[in-house]
Amino acid sequence: MRNKTKIINAFKQNGSRIKRLRKPERSDVDEALLKWFKQQRSDNVPVSGPLLMVKAEEFAKKLKDEEFVCGAGWTDKFKLRHNITFGKVSGAARGVNTETTTEWLTAVWPSIRKGYADKDIFNADETGIFFRLTPDRTLKFKGEKSVGGKLSKERITALVCANATGSEKRKLLVIGKSKNPRCFKNVENLPVRYSANKKSWMTSSLFEAELRSWDRELQTRKRKIILLVDNCPAHPVLQNLEKIKLVFIPANTTSVLQPMDQGVIRNLKCHYRKLILLRIVESIEKKQDYTVTLLDAIRFIEKAWRRVTTKTIQNCFRHAGILSTQGLNGTENEDDTNNDDDLPLTEWLRKVNCDELGQYDYEAYATIDDNIVTTEAQTDDDIVSEVKKDTEEEDEEGGEECSEVSIPTVSDALEAIRVVNLFYESRGGSSEIVTKIMDIERNLESVYWASNRKQMKITDYCNTFSVLFCGTFTPQVGLRSNSVHL
Repeated sequence: MRNKTKIINAFKQNGSRIKRLRKPERSDVDEALLKWFKQQRSDNVPVSGPLLMVKAEEFAKKLKDEEFVCGAGWTDKFKLRHNITFGKVSGAARGVNTETTTEWLTAVWPSIRKGYADKDIFNADETGIFFRLTPDRTLKFKGEKSVGGKLSKERITALVCANATGSEKRKLLVIGKSKNPRCFKNVENLPVRYSANKKSWMTSSLFEAELRSWDRELQTRKRKIILLVDNCPAHPVLQNLEKIKLVFIPANTTSVLQPMDQGVIRNLKCHYRKLILLRIVESIEKKQDYTVTLLDAIRFIEKAWRRVTTKTIQNCFRHAGILSTQGLNGTENEDDTNNDDDLPLTEWLRKVNCDELGQYDYEAYATIDDNIVTTEAQTDDDIVSEVKKDTEEEDEEGGEECSEVSIPTVSDALEAIRVVNLFYESRGGSSEIVTKIMDIERNLESVYWASNRKQMKITDYCNTFSVLFCGTFTPQVGLRSNSVHL
């Protein structure tokens, strides 16, 4: 019972073929070999027993173990631990439909989605973002390769996932370069899930961890879903998912069949750029310099994701053919009332007509990271580094430009909310907005009184007892009992 969680997780990942949970002779070699095997399986590469033995010895040498000799017995136990059938991938092999997208949509997709409601069909995809890029730097960076160099170090990768009706948008998974950025200090809760590796890329281990965590959430809610993903090295075939039906879009069709690529990600980035431009204009008015930190980027991308409307997501699923045009009733969301949200960046700039932003190539600014690399097959050295839990990542993000967050006091927050309240009152803000502001102010006042209330001392209770009983408080020392006698 003490190891209940570990045993249940091992059962779900490895299946029921093992009866005891034993550690392998070399756990690091075992882990590295498993990561390599999953990558080969994702690429549909057949793996034999002798090849496993060779790779195990190669990983052992890279992990500084020259004496390790891999025999047939070790590989047999390896396959048994991880539910691998000799000479082939365990379970059904992933077949890739080479026919046209129309044939896949008409002949394959209906049978896959049978029994699933529109709200239970999800699509997930990664996108890279040059989070510090500003319009004045666009021309300087234009044409620079996204792999290597300074530009790639100033990027993040975000996993974007939503359902076909647009009613559910998963919390973003953001992948940065630094494991412990300095700007995260004093920040207890991030609005996204955050992870890091040296290249800011999605990896198969991150993807698997995300899906298994989601699968556990769905188990508690007793709900089943379909998750559509593309065929990339970071998306391995996962066994023993109980509530997630993982479906791979046919190769070379993601630009047509993947809903996130039909406009959801472009819309997300458009909102992100607008938030950066707004902050730049504010800095110009205050005559201050402004640099986007990783924490700013995370806050902006989360706000941008909330501004992607239900209607936009529905239209993208329809355009991909995942849903028929009659599949939804065109339900409107309260977020859909602002037509400016879906305007492309260049059109939005012409509408706001902001002179402070200057004349730049905003079309290039909006599309410069459309094709940024977000994943790549891991080399043996990458796998070994991950197994060793290499801690060579920078502890700070961007060096001196990323400072610690200054935490405002409760008094600062109260003053700020009162300024906001005054702003809306003077401009005739709606009663609903003013009511929400008053609720926030009331909550802050409660926090203020709670934080300033002094903790009572034992002498305070003594004085109270003296008044009530008109006597003196005389604690008895040395008694066996813990009671206090008056």
